[in-house]
Amino acid sequence: MTDNTYNGCSSFETWQAGLWLNGSDFLGMLQEDGGKQIDAEYVENFIRDMLSQHEPSGLLCDIVNAWISCVNFVELADHFNLDLEG
Repeated sequence: MTDNTYNGCSSFETWQAGLWLNGSDFLGMLQEDGGKQIDAEYVENFIRDMLSQHEPSGLLCDIVNAWISCVNFVELADHFNLDLEG
């Protein structure tokens, strides 16, 4: 059986997105905002807002969209919700 996980995440892209969120102090921002539980849509919108600052186009836009399609936003939301509880 092949292990398709990456450092405990369901995909490399999910792991990488988690690193970016940690680097931008996403958890601290959530705590300052009252520590409310978040959902996958919230996490995806936050990342899309981060990426929109660079307005990729052409091939780069295709690469970014392919990357986003591989991110497990439910997994990320669950992870940050557990951190908010702890």
